[in-house]
Amino acid sequence: MDDPVREIRDPPPQPLLSWRRLAILLALCFAGFLVFMAVRTGGGTDGGIDTESAIVRYTPSPGGRVLRQSEIGVELEPGYDGRLTINGVPIPEEQMLGAIDPDSPEYQQLPANLRDQGPRPNNKYIVMFRPGEGKAITEFATGEVEIQVRYWRISDGEASARTVTYTIRVF
Repeated sequence: MDDPVREIRDPPPQPLLSWRRLAILLALCFAGFLVFMAVRTGGGTDGGIDTESAIVRYTPSPGGRVLRQSEIGVELEPGYDGRLTINGVPIPEEQMLGAIDPDSPEYQQLPANLRDQGPRPNNKYIVMFRPGEGKAITEFATGEVEIQVRYWRISDGEASARTVTYTIRVF
């Protein structure tokens, strides 16, 4: 009778480059490429926003959610100015955050060259609005809100303005 313990053999050696290994390698390379592109473009969460613009920060981010009385807008790179239009309603500069009432003592104490720059002489690059009583918008309606930001380099003038439009949700 033969010995019940059989001789265990090593499987035959596999070739270094097989079709199976090549397919796995290509799949890994493709996955790595997709991860690289997602990181490079911000993961595709910018809602089509121009990532090469002078916009430093969105409040809230495109597609974000806010309350009805929340502050919205953008922060631009220093040296830029901008205006907001919300759901088709242009926001007057004097109603934007950081605006100084021209009739106030604080405004009258500013040097003449700053007073000539309008109601936001010290923070042109902060383009923000908070709704409230007596403003162009008293509160945001629940649902989708479209925000349009026109911005330009101050030294180039408003004629060189670019526009970015995005939406947020109000709840």
